[in-house]
Amino acid sequence: MRRISQTAAGVVLFRNGGSERRYLLMRSALTRRPIWEFPKGGVESGETEEQAAVRELWEEAGIGETQISLLRGFREEERYVFTQGKGEARTLIVKKVVYFLAETQEERVVISREAEDYRWATYDEALRLIRFPGKRYVLELAEARLKDG
Repeated sequence: MRRISQTAAGVVLFRNGGSERRYLLMRSALTRRPIWEFPKGGVESGETEEQAAVRELWEEAGIGETQISLLRGFREEERYVFTQGKGEARTLIVKKVVYFLAETQEERVVISREAEDYRWATYDEALRLIRFPGKRYVLELAEARLKDG
């Protein structure tokens, strides 16, 4: 079986409004089973991880660099493996995703063809919607950082 390493980057985006902080979750249209996750995608040649995360946020949610404030010092990684293809073409993908934390005042989201839906979820809702432990852990770290100031 062939093995490929991939690096992706994403943004844990939040907004404060009303009585509770809300996080942007996207429901992927690219996975076999719909999953809720943060906007993310591959790091392209010549890009830093942070540049890729901001670009992916724009491409997937229509929220641009001028509409967010990145919180310095938050950089968390998630790692996982999965397979693609069948038989001789089966490939093991070793993936690293680097997440950054950012705030926005923007409520409007314009989803790309890569997403089926989006939601501004409270912390508790997001914990319930996010299926994978690595992504939930990143959310827990983000919430702890924001509570600590």
